[in-house]
Order: sequence, then structure tokens, then C-alpha cells
Amino acid sequence: MAIERELKFRLAPRMATRAVSALALGRGQSLAAVYYDTPDEALRRARMALRVRRERGAWLQTLKCGISASARGEWQASAPRGRLDVTRLQRAEIHKASGVDIGALAGRLRPQFETRFTRRAAEIHFDAAIVEAALDRGAIIARGAREPILELELELKHGAPSRLARYAKSLVAPLGLALAVESKAERGYRLANGAGPAPPRKWQRPPLGADTAPGEALAVLVGAAVAQAGANAQGLLASPDAEYLHQLRVALRRLRATLGAFKELRPRAKPLKRRLRSFGPLLGAARDWDVFMASLPKGTPLMRRARNRQRQARRAAELMLKSPAFHGFLVRALQWIEQSPWREARDRLAPFAARALERLHRKALQLARRIDWQDAVGRHALRIRVKRLRYACDSFAGCFSAPAVEPYLAALEGLLDDFGELNDIAVGRRLLAELGGEPGVERELARRERQLIARLPRDWQIFAGRSLFWRAQK
Repeated sequence: MAIERELKFRLAPRMATRAVSALALGRGQSLAAVYYDTPDEALRRARMALRVRRERGAWLQTLKCGISASARGEWQASAPRGRLDVTRLQRAEIHKASGVDIGALAGRLRPQFETRFTRRAAEIHFDAAIVEAALDRGAIIARGAREPILELELELKHGAPSRLARYAKSLVAPLGLALAVESKAERGYRLANGAGPAPPRKWQRPPLGADTAPGEALAVLVGAAVAQAGANAQGLLASPDAEYLHQLRVALRRLRATLGAFKELRPRAKPLKRRLRSFGPLLGAARDWDVFMASLPKGTPLMRRARNRQRQARRAAELMLKSPAFHGFLVRALQWIEQSPWREARDRLAPFAARALERLHRKALQLARRIDWQDAVGRHALRIRVKRLRYACDSFAGCFSAPAVEPYLAALEGLLDDFGELNDIAVGRRLLAELGGEPGVERELARRERQLIARLPRDWQIFAGRSLFWRAQK
């Protein structure tokens, strides 16, 4: 199996013209491909893509499977006269690597969508590495619908994997590049299914098992968080749907929580953490106004004043998400993964996860012992501890028995619902004061706050009394 290491970027048309000159891209080559899958999309569900494409006068069939945010497994064989024939692919190797029996699917494979684009490419020699830069312009076509393609692909042909991201970082600002996490195949499936723009991307737990190496798990989890952040940043800039912003913040919080959960590996990640902190204020302010707006009575002068502030906060967040600083951070995070700047663990993921969860659980209990439930600052600090524990439980859940994990997670979720709503009330009270106040809204916030504070000790005791699932597996 060949490993394809590639990063893909969106760019504006005027920047595409600049890229042709700056990268000395060659003459255009027309490429047309047809993608195949079964009617129930067995390949898509396995994170695979199968295409037949004519390249430099020869027909090739290529099967790809996702490995990480910047790497894919690839198998290729000839396809005489442009006809799909999976018997020519390395079926045994594909099955071993992916669990998919491509031969068994052969009789059900049908065309799903196609791509047609012109590629201008050049080989770049950079820091003892060779990177192919390819600018693609064209369209994805499915069932009479079209979606434009304009993207710059950077593929590592030779050299250390971290060199790819390092080179990409050097282009982010000059060419206004924005990391694209959706492949042509993923876009094609969406178009073929008439799904419209990609919806807000929620967390998709990577399949990590008890025997996974902890360092590998760290790399996979960071990559998944980066992909979630990149997808939702793109969605936020294209849609008014507030859920994109929410899921973007979830991704960035998960990234930071993951680094903390893997503290035992001593990951050298201070630059990543600093940049993550720098994004917090603008994104947090925009989210605060979104949540506050949803709680206000419609058509009132208060709502009109709040909407103006909401728009200002969103514009500031959008400017930050368009900046080279944000997309440079995403690329830097992918480079960090390839550099693996952490200590290797001696054991498998299950015992490692048990130690991490024990530590996070203990810290939450210690902070709660001296908590005053009336104190908003103290509650918020405990909420952050509990949220980090929740993210770690979700990340490590595949190491443990699901029936053992579920009661603990359910108690955590109930507690976080209380903390979350109380935090929204505290923020709402602050934003309301900035707008000049509104007695009726203030009374309602205070009434709901009293209810939640009265419920918190009970919900905390339910959580604290739950069996610790990671101890049972030792």
C-alpha cells in the first residue's frame, strides 16, 4: 500500500492566478474521473473512494482510504479502455488494511458522480523534500448538479512528512490559503445525495481500541479535532447557522483537552496552546451573543440592540477565521502530529487511559470539595474540569466496555447540562447589563438560576457515586 500525504487548500480566484506565477505551475492538463460505489455506499461508510481516471493517456483505477487528516492509503492499477475492474487491485492487501473485501463488492459497484478539472502542477524542492503543487479548476458533477472546484493540492513526493506542512505554512499568508478538509470524493457524495452544503461537523470519535499505542491515539485525536475545526470554520464563513461556531469551539476545546489528557507523554505543545488561547476571546464573544439572542423575546427593542452587538461579534470572529494566523495554526497542528514531539508510552492505550481518567476524575473531586455552589467563578472552574473529563471519557471510550461507560457518561452529561445553563445565565446577565438592563429578563434569569443551583448538589452526588468504569478493567 502506498501512503499519499497531501494537504488541500481553498483559495480565491485572484490568488489562484498569483499561485500560477509564484509556484511556476506548468501547462494545464485536463483530468476527468468517475467515482464508483455500491447503492448503499459501502465504500463511503468505510472512508474509502474508488475512481477511474485518464492520466497522461492512460486509464487508471485508484482506491483510497483515509488514515489521518493529511495521509491516505492508496492502491492503483490500470483500467483498460476506462472500464472498472477491481480484480486488478491488490484485493488481499486492501482487505488486510481496511477490512473491506473489494472483490465481493465488484458486482454492485455503480457510477456515483464525476469530476472534470484542469490541473496545473509543478515539483517544488523544499528543505530536502519534494512537494508537488497542483492547482485544480473545474467542477464536480452529479445528477445534473455541479459544484465548482478551485483548490491547491500539495502532495509530498519525497522527504520527511513534517516538511509538507512546513512548506504549506510558507504559502498560507502569501496566497491566502484556507485549509480544506473535505476531499473531492466527499464533496461528490454530498452533491450526489442532494445534501447541499456540508452541515456543521460534530465530533466523530476515531476508532481507538484498547491495544492502540498511546502516541498513535494522541496523533489521531489531534488530527480529528483539527479536521472538525477546519470544516466548521469553512461552514461559519459560508452560512449564518450558529451551530458552525458552536462546533468549531467544541473542536478547539477538544484539541486542548486532548493535550491535557495525554500529559503523561509530555507532549511539547506550548506554541499550540498559546495559539488556541488567542482564538478564545473572539470566538467566545460571538458564541455568547448567539446564545443570549436565542433566549430573548422576539421583536423587542432589547433584541434589536442585542442583534447589533451579535453582528459585530460575528464579524470579528469571521475576520479572525479568514486570517493567515488561524489557517497557519491548523497547518502547524498537522505538522506537530508528524513531528511526534512526545515521549513514547511503554504500555497500551487501555491502562494509559485508566491512569489519565483517574487523574482527571480526582482533580474534579478535589475542586468540588471546597466549592460554594452560589459562587459563579468557582462553578465555572469546576465546569471546565468536568468538561475536560467528559472529553477524555469520550476519547478513551473504545478501550472499555460500553455498558460500563454509559452510566458514568450519562451522569457527566447531566452535570454538564446544569453547569452549561448556569454559565449561560451568568453570561446573559453580563450582556444584559451592557445593553442597559431589562428587569423582566433579569428576574427570569434569577429565577432559573435559583432552580439550577438547588439541583446542582444532587446531580453532583449522582455523578460522584457512579462506578469508575476504568477501574473495573484493570
